Amino acid sequence: MTEQKIFFITDSACDIPPQEEAQLDNLCILPIPVTADGEGYYERESFTAEEFYDLIERCKEIPVTSHIPSITFQERYEQAWEKGYTHLVVLTIYSGASSMYHSALMARDAFLEEHPGAMTIEVIDSNCYTVGYGYPLMQACKKAQQGAEFEEVVAYIRDYLDRVRIYFSPFTLQYVKKSGRVSCTAAFVGELIGLRPVISAVGTTSVVEKVRGNAAILSSMEKMFAAQRSKKQENAPYMILVARDTPASQELAAACEKIAGYPPVGVYKIGAAITINTGPQIIGLTFLAD
Repeated sequence: MTEQKIFFITDSACDIPPQEEAQLDNLCILPIPVTADGEGYYERESFTAEEFYDLIERCKEIPVTSHIPSITFQERYEQAWEKGYTHLVVLTIYSGASSMYHSALMARDAFLEEHPGAMTIEVIDSNCYTVGYGYPLMQACKKAQQGAEFEEVVAYIRDYLDRVRIYFSPFTLQYVKKSGRVSCTAAFVGELIGLRPVISAVGTTSVVEKVRGNAAILSSMEKMFAAQRSKKQENAPYMILVARDTPASQELAAACEKIAGYPPVGVYKIGAAITINTGPQIIGLTFLAD
């Protein structure tokens, strides 16, 4: 049996921290193109997360993201094959929000047409955003580094994605209004009475609750965590999500630790895919259900 050599590819909406990426020599993160006030950028390459928050606040028009073209995916497949990799796992942002998944599929078909049987390529639609798929990908990379086989890491990723929950909420409706997600009138009234949407980011984003005041955001997330978190898996991972640093992240972390009995994996920065529509004043939580 030929020894498996597994490589992983994803897009920058995964929000894997650069310091974590540096430890994973079997991972390639493709930068998502961003256009802001007519200028072209690439996430992670043109700016850090903090620099992007500054960019959002300076922009006259809300920035927009583009999908990574299939030729870019195919080039990375070629490079992995030339380096001797036998298996490839490609994990993308939710396909309903971007064409990245379809680009990756087209690239797989084109590559295998040119090189029949050269590699086993698994393309997975994460059906979610940010470290909801970035975290299991990091763990899968580490498992592969430690000798796990292709079927095992794919099964791990798919199980995680089946059970992941992601909730976030902006502390202001300013950017939600600019993005067109709500009308100016609704945003004005919402801001006036302190209304805040709590949004699910698994599949199509949807408002699961509307609360009044920023303190109520944390209370809502704590209740969802207590009710929905995995009770069967010991120390099931959970993470706090932020853009701009806020004391609320530590408050939420402390509250969730009290509920779970152990601390979060960490506090992770949310990137362009979400903050373009919500702005950098945001808090979120991701965890596993049963």
